[in-house]
Amino acid sequence: MSLITPTAAEVSSKPPVSRVRLDSLTGLRWYAALLVACFHFFYEEASTGTSLHVFRLKEVVYAGPSAVSFFFILSGFVLAWSARPHDTVTGFWRRRFARIYPSHLATFFVAVLTMIWMGKALDARIALTNLSLTQSWIPNRKDWWFGYNGVSWSLSCEFLFYLSFPLVVKVIRRFSTRGLWATVIAGNLCVVLAPIAAGRIAHATGWDPKFMLYIFPPVRLLEFVIGIAVALLVKSGNWRGPGLAASLALSVLVVFGPSHVMPFDFHWSADTVIPYTLTIAAAARADVRGEPSPFRNRITVYLGEVSFAFYLVHEIVIFSLDHFLKTHDLLIPLSLHLGLVLAVSLFGAVLLHEYVEKPGVKLLSARRRKSGPAATA
Repeated sequence: MSLITPTAAEVSSKPPVSRVRLDSLTGLRWYAALLVACFHFFYEEASTGTSLHVFRLKEVVYAGPSAVSFFFILSGFVLAWSARPHDTVTGFWRRRFARIYPSHLATFFVAVLTMIWMGKALDARIALTNLSLTQSWIPNRKDWWFGYNGVSWSLSCEFLFYLSFPLVVKVIRRFSTRGLWATVIAGNLCVVLAPIAAGRIAHATGWDPKFMLYIFPPVRLLEFVIGIAVALLVKSGNWRGPGLAASLALSVLVVFGPSHVMPFDFHWSADTVIPYTLTIAAAARADVRGEPSPFRNRITVYLGEVSFAFYLVHEIVIFSLDHFLKTHDLLIPLSLHLGLVLAVSLFGAVLLHEYVEKPGVKLLSARRRKSGPAATA
C-alpha cells in the first residue's frame, strides 16, 4: 500500500520544494527543548526550596510546557513535508520506530539505574506502559504518566501520531487550498477554546483537566493535524502569513507574557498554538526562499539535531544531580547548578544521538533496503 500518491503537478515539476533543507526548523527545535529543560529545572527547584529568587525564575519560564505543542505541530509539519511519494505504510512506521524507540529504550534503562541509585521503588506495571508508550492513555494517574523517564509521556502521543499519519495525510492531501486553510483555522480554534470546555468535561467524566488538555493523545492529535495542513500550504506556495521576525516576536511575547495571566488550568497550548503555527510556517518559508534566518547556522542546527536526545535525558540529569547534591550536603549557586544540568544534559544528548539514535536508524534502514525494491526510501 502506497503511503502517498503524487499529484500530476508534483510528477512533472522541477526538483520538489520538499528537498529543501529546513534548517531553521531544526534550529528552532533546540530552543523549544531548552525552554522545556529550564521549566523542569526551576519547577523542581521551586518544589524543593523556598527561595523567592527561584520562584520568580520559575514564573519566567512558566510557559515551558507549551514547547511540547511546538514539537507536536512541528512533527506533523515535517512528516507531511518529507513524505515520500512511493513510500509504504510499513516503511514509514519502521523509520519512525527507528527514529525514537532506541533512544527511548536507552533512556528508560538509564532511568531505572538512577531510580535504584536513589532508592526509589520500581513498578513493573508502570514500566510496561512506559516501554509500550501507552502511559498517556491512563486517566488521572500522574505516577504512570511521568514514571521512569517522565518526559516520555509525549512519545506516547507521538506514537498515536505516527500510527495515524498514513491515513490522515492521505485524507488531508485531497483538500483544496480552502479546505487546508479551514483545517488550520478550525484546529487552532479548537485548541484555543479547549480549556473553556474542559471544566464541563471534567465534571462529566471525572478526568483531571491536565489529562484532557495536556496528556491525552487524541486531544494532542489536533496540533499534529494542524502541522500537516500548514506543511501542505507552504509546500504548494499557498501559505499567507507574517514573516519569521514578526511570527517569532509574537511567540516570544506570548510565552513570556499573556500565558502567565490566563485564568484556565493547563492552558499552555491554547495560548501558544497560533504563534507557534505562524512561526513554524514562517521559518519553513524563509528556508524555501533563502531568506535570512538566525537559526540556520551550523552550531544551532546541530543542537537542533540533538534536541530530541537532549529532551529525553535532561530530566534524568536534573533529578540525579539534585540527589547527588543533597546526599553530599552540597549547596552551589543556582547559576552553576543550572549550568551543570545543561552541560551534562547536552553531553549525554550528544552521546545518545551519536551512539544510539543514529546507529539505530542506520541499522533498521539497512534491514529495510535488504527487504527489496518495494521498500525503497
